[in-house]
Amino acid sequence: MAEDLNVSATDLYASAGAADMLVTDLQGPLRKAVDDTAAAAASFRAWDGKGRIEAAGTGWGDALTTLKDRLAEHANGLRLVADGHSINDTDVGDCFKGW
Repeated sequence: MAEDLNVSATDLYASAGAADMLVTDLQGPLRKAVDDTAAAAASFRAWDGKGRIEAAGTGWGDALTTLKDRLAEHANGLRLVADGHSINDTDVGDCFKGW
């Protein structure tokens, strides 16, 4: 089972980079979605459904922002794990150099 858990530092760094790209790619569409929903709510000012549109926009905006923030946190975590993995490899290698 342990052999199934082997992930290289290179793969971890690549995954962190992919997560960073998702964060970057989400920024524009997220901003547009929130702005478009706010504009829709403003255009329904006199309607009873305005509050529902605002609530939906706020809910989706919060959820998507949380998703983006969590992706950024995971990217940082993957880099920390990769850094630790590299440090451990160096330490183990240093221990066996003199053998």
